[in-house]
Amino acid sequence: MRPLRFRLAKPFLRAAAWALLLGGASLACGYRLLGTGNLPEGIRTVAVLPFERQVPVVQLDQRLTEAVTQEMARRLKVRVQSQKEGADAVLTGAIRSFHVAPLSYDEAGRANRYQVSLGVRVRLADSRGTVLYESQAFRFTETYARSSSPATFAAEEVVAYEQVARDFARALVSALVEGGGGR
Repeated sequence: MRPLRFRLAKPFLRAAAWALLLGGASLACGYRLLGTGNLPEGIRTVAVLPFERQVPVVQLDQRLTEAVTQEMARRLKVRVQSQKEGADAVLTGAIRSFHVAPLSYDEAGRANRYQVSLGVRVRLADSRGTVLYESQAFRFTETYARSSSPATFAAEEVVAYEQVARDFARALVSALVEGGGGR
């Protein structure tokens, strides 16, 4: 019996050793879990300037600025302010495009699913002017469902902009710390 147990244990130990070896090698190659990145050392305060609105959607610029500010403060553990003075880095952005396209309709012919797309110019530079992240066309696209209750249709537009802004902010902060592009 003993040799049989040893034979069963040996492949298990070999597999465990390979898993540890490959796991260590992947860490050495620079792989890490998504969302675990951070800004360069020394950046403790980030100024998030108001996003410029180049689209005819009122309040979208304010909602995006607020959401990005909150997401950076929450996720990056940095102090976020609205003025350049005293900041270690400055984030600027301009909303270049905003599109909403209906994807499906209910029995009454009202759209109940939408695809929202944003195109935003984004730049994060440190206090010396060194660009840490830049995208001339950060793309964000997401699908949203509309409530089936007609009583909530009027108030949903405001809620939808807030949801889009929060989702955009998550995607942007991920790109900032991971160095990737937009969705």
